[in-house]
Order: sequence, then C-alpha cells, then structure tokens
Amino acid sequence: MHLSTLFIVLLFSLILSNVLNRIFPRLPLPLIQILFGLAISIWFKGIAFELNTEIFLAFVIAPLLFREGEESDITSILRNWKLILFLIFPVIFVSTIVMGFLAHSVLPVVVPLSACLAIGAALGPTDLVAYSAISKRFSFPKWISYILQGEGLLNDASGLVAFQVTVTALTTGAFSLAAASLDLLVSVVGGFFIGLIAALFNRLFLSILDNVDAADVTGALLLELVLPFVSYFIAEEIHASGIIAVVVAGVSQASRFKKITVFDARLDSVSYTIWRTIAFVLNGMVFLLLGTEIPTLAKPVLQSTAYSNLWMLLVVVLLTAAMFSIRFVMIGTVFALRAWRTDRPFARVLKSSLLLTFSGVKGTVSIATILLLPIANMTELEHSLLLFTVAGVTLLSFLIGILVLPKLAGSPAASTNPYMQIAILNDVVSELGKDLIQTEQPGAIYATIDNYNQRLENLILEQESNAIKEELANIRLMMMEIESEGLEYAYRQNQISNKEYRIYQRYLKGLERRINRSLVSSLSYAFVVSIRGLRRAFHFILTFRDSFRKVKDYREKLRLTEANRDHIVEVYLTNTEQILEALSNLEGVYHSELLAYLKRNRLQEAEIIQSGAFVERVITHLTPDNVDEMLRGYYLERKIIAEYEQNELISSRYAKRLRNEVNILEDYSLKETSNTLTYDMINLARGR
Repeated sequence: MHLSTLFIVLLFSLILSNVLNRIFPRLPLPLIQILFGLAISIWFKGIAFELNTEIFLAFVIAPLLFREGEESDITSILRNWKLILFLIFPVIFVSTIVMGFLAHSVLPVVVPLSACLAIGAALGPTDLVAYSAISKRFSFPKWISYILQGEGLLNDASGLVAFQVTVTALTTGAFSLAAASLDLLVSVVGGFFIGLIAALFNRLFLSILDNVDAADVTGALLLELVLPFVSYFIAEEIHASGIIAVVVAGVSQASRFKKITVFDARLDSVSYTIWRTIAFVLNGMVFLLLGTEIPTLAKPVLQSTAYSNLWMLLVVVLLTAAMFSIRFVMIGTVFALRAWRTDRPFARVLKSSLLLTFSGVKGTVSIATILLLPIANMTELEHSLLLFTVAGVTLLSFLIGILVLPKLAGSPAASTNPYMQIAILNDVVSELGKDLIQTEQPGAIYATIDNYNQRLENLILEQESNAIKEELANIRLMMMEIESEGLEYAYRQNQISNKEYRIYQRYLKGLERRINRSLVSSLSYAFVVSIRGLRRAFHFILTFRDSFRKVKDYREKLRLTEANRDHIVEVYLTNTEQILEALSNLEGVYHSELLAYLKRNRLQEAEIIQSGAFVERVITHLTPDNVDEMLRGYYLERKIIAEYEQNELISSRYAKRLRNEVNILEDYSLKETSNTLTYDMINLARGR
C-alpha cells in the first residue's frame, strides 16, 4: 500500500470514528478508533503495518506531551509531588521487577529473564495519552487528575531508562545498579535542561523579532509547533530523555508572562485552534495504530503450534491482573499510612486508591517501547511472544479502564445550563424587537432576530428526545409540501409572476435546510424534495426565454414593486391558513406542545411578513448584510450575560463560557471574506 493511500484511509477513519462517537456517545472514541484500526489491518490483508518507534515517539507522542505540559496546572500538580515521585520511580521499578519475574515464570517458552524484565519496563509507565482519552468521559476529583497528569508527563523517562537497562543486560549479560542510577540521573537532568534552554531560546527569538517589529502570528505559531521536535531530537542526540525535554519545554512555554496585547490574543486564539486539531488527529492516530498493530503482533503467536493459544490468553490476563494489583498494593499502602497517621478510616481513601490504580492504563507507547527490544540473543518465536504479551496487556488494561472507571468516577459535571442560555437569548430577542420600532429598514434587524431564534430553537431541541425531534422533522416536511403546493397553485392561477415565484422558491430552500434529514423517512424526504426540484426545473425551462431576454437588464430583473411584494405576502398568508389548519388536524397524532410551538411560530412569522419584510428576510438569509445589527445583538448578549452573572443567576465560569461563545460568533461575523454579491446586486438595482 502506498503511504499516501494509507494516510488517506487513516484520515477518513478519524472522521468516521468522530461521527460515530457523536451519534453513539456511549461508545468511547478511543475504542471506536481501535476497532477501526483492527478493521484496516484485516481489510488490507497481507500488508504489514510496521510501527517505527522513533518516528512514533518523536512525531506523535512528543507533540502530545508538549501540549499536555503547556496546558497543565503545574502549581496544582506540584502540591502532590511526593506521591507523583512515588508513582514515577518506586512503583515503576517494582512493577518492572515483579512483572519481569512473573512473565519469566508463566510464558510457555523459556525466555531470558532480562528480556522478560523488558516487558515489565514497557508496561510500567501510565500512558498519559490513553488516560487523557478516558478521563474526558468521567469526572475525576481534581487532586487525582493532577496526580495522574504529573505521573503521565514524567514517568515515560523512568520507564524508558528501566527498559534501556534491561536491554543492556540482555545484550551484554551485565547489570550495574550504579550505572543504571547514573543513566537515570543524566537522562532526567539532561532532558530538563534541554527543554528549558529550548523554551528560553524560543522566547528570546520572539523577543528579538518583536523588538525589530518583525513578529507575526504565523511565524510565532510555527516556532511553537517546531519547539517539541527540536527539544526531543536535541535531547535524544545527547542521550538525555527527549520526553522530559518536551514536557519541560511545554511547561516553560506556558509559564511565560501573559501580555495583554492584540498580537498575543491573536496568537493564543490561532494556537488554541491549531493545537486542538493537531491533538485530535494525533490522539486518533495513536489508537488507530494500536488497532493496526494488534493483528500484526498476534498473528505469529496465535498461529504457532508450540503452545496453547488459550494459555497465552491466560498469561495476558494474569499479567494484567498482576500489573493492577502491584499498583493498588503500593498506592493503597501509602494511603493506609496516611489514614493511620490522621486517624481516618481506610475505607474513606479506598475509592481514591482504586481510581489511581485503574487510571494507570497502558497505551501505544508501551508497544512502541517493546518494539525497541533487539532480537539478538533470542529466537524469533521468543521475540514474537514478548511483543504479543505487551500488546495484549496494553489492550486489556485499556478496556478494563473503560469498563471499571465509570463505576468509580462520576459523570462529567454539566458545564452548561441551557435554560439560562435560553432565557438570555430570549431577552436579546426582546431588546432587538424594541429596535424595530425605531428603524426604517427592518430587514437586517429581522435577519438578526431570525439568527437568534434559530439558536434558541437549537438549544430547545437539544433538551428534547429523539422522538420529539423526529416529530418536528416530519411536521416540517409536511409544512414544506403545503408551501410548495400553495406556490404552484398560485402560479397556475396567475396570482404571482416568474420573479415572485423564484423569490418564494428561495424561501422554500431555506425551509428544506432546516429539516433534519436523518430523522425523517428517506423515501418521504426524497419524494417531497424531488417533486419540488422537478417543479423548479420545469418552471425554469418554460420561462427560460423570458428570463434570458432580461439578463442584460438585471436592474429590471431584481427590482420589486409594491405589487410584487403584495403578491408574495398574499401567497404566504394563504399558505399560513392551510398550514395552521393542517397543524390543528394533527392534534392527538403529534405532541400537543410541539404543535402549539409551530402554530405560535407561524403566526409570529405572519405578523412580520405583513410588515413588508418578507423579501428582505429571504435575501438576508442567503447573503446577510446585517453585520451592524449582529454586532448590536452581541453587545446586548454580553450585557445581559453580565446582568445574569451580577444577579448570581449564572456562575462566573459559565458566564465566561458564554462570553467566549459570543466572541467566536462575533469574530466569524466580522470576517471580510463573506460573499455578499447577491445582496450588492440587489442594492445596485435599487440605485443605492
């Protein structure tokens, strides 16, 4: 398979996995991605998927850990430094030794002890990427999250050093505790200084560019994106820990003094968006690659006749249980001593011990580490057994974390209060309604109100069940059919002209977009939409000659007289009567409150249409030129959010979240690249 083809397949797998997770939120995204990886490996049968460890650590794990370090609350993490150091060093080294001896005892083939110790070293560190993926679905106590973040950021260094020691013992047959300790010290200290120096040089270079007025957002962002790779490769080149260097660089980058300038604000906004996308892609790649590697590593072991496959599966289960047990015993001992010193019952800290235990899941880093194991001094079968064992324990530990942690941790705390946001948006609409009285050009304000009404409707529907959403979609499909029938009847009766017909079709197109296609019958939707499409096509063919003659005089084509407006309003009001009657006939078939909402909404629309704003609303829906009015709406929204916060109706954190949402909408509205060609032509035709 060409690399480009594989890359496209992986990218589409990421997209589809995200879509499936949105449709079925109970399915963890990492699990979906692992299954996609398995499917890719099975589908492209006979093609070997090889994970290059150095490339994987440098270009996937390094930037992820850099961003984790950049976003981590280091002050809070350092409050638990003693327990973090305990997890990084004693727990990993004890796990390495116990797991190594256990693997040496239970593997069906005699494997050198040093090679078995490599299993323990690869499975010792908690995988921060895997933990982060799981923790998004649950609510962990803050202090436990800080401990796990600190452990995940730093333990790869101790794990890799322990692994290197076992490899040295395997290849040379010698082991020196003093040499191992020195290697660990050099690795950690060297990585720390390389990461710190790289971050300082990055900051110094930006300062120089700023002083000569040569700094720009693009250049600063590229410097930040390059920083984790530079830190990693320089550290590895001098045999220090690239992982530690990357983490320290990330922490240092986040610890710089925050300047409130336009440049820094733009850089932060762009950086956040770019890193969020990169983190999603790289996280997804981690689990996709995990899925693709499993069949490759499992095939030679499961096809061997030298031992029972059932025994190998039992070995994986036993080692996984031992791994969690070691972690629980060591963490539980610390917590028991703390409980004894403070005269607290151990039962109170048992849950915390279990959370820290089962959060110690493994990920692709463990597989990448064991792939560094040289095949020298081992047979191919022994090497395959070690790889299979690590892959099996990694996958099983991750699945256990997904299954067990929901029982121990609570659901994520609700970060939004949709009812308060609905109340805020309703107040904004009320304020905009007052502006209508004082303007002579209501079209843009109506478009702004429509925008807020659409946001309100989306918020309300999010609180409803799929059954209600399905009913709404079906009713809207029926309403669109009535509108289409009414339009065709009016045209056949010569009640409207070609120009008026085309404008009304724009309105119907807007109604079509508002129907959730996934919640209505595909056949019904296709029938209604295709009929409307055929009618438009026939109308275009029949009136083509007349339309073509007026192409040169677009002013005449686009100008609407009062008679044109009256005809359109008359068709709309006639259709309104038909729709209200149809909605009344549906009483007892559909939800009564839903029917009442649609009736009320239609009557409000009719009142607005009678004011003569129908054509403007059709136009502004397509190419809005109501930036000033939208900015007025955002100003009102911020003002009302502040009032709600001051009156303690919403929390400061939630108010900040709502303001951020307004900022995003405002930034989007202010983009100068929006297409207003249609609206400009209409204004030109009106002689503005």
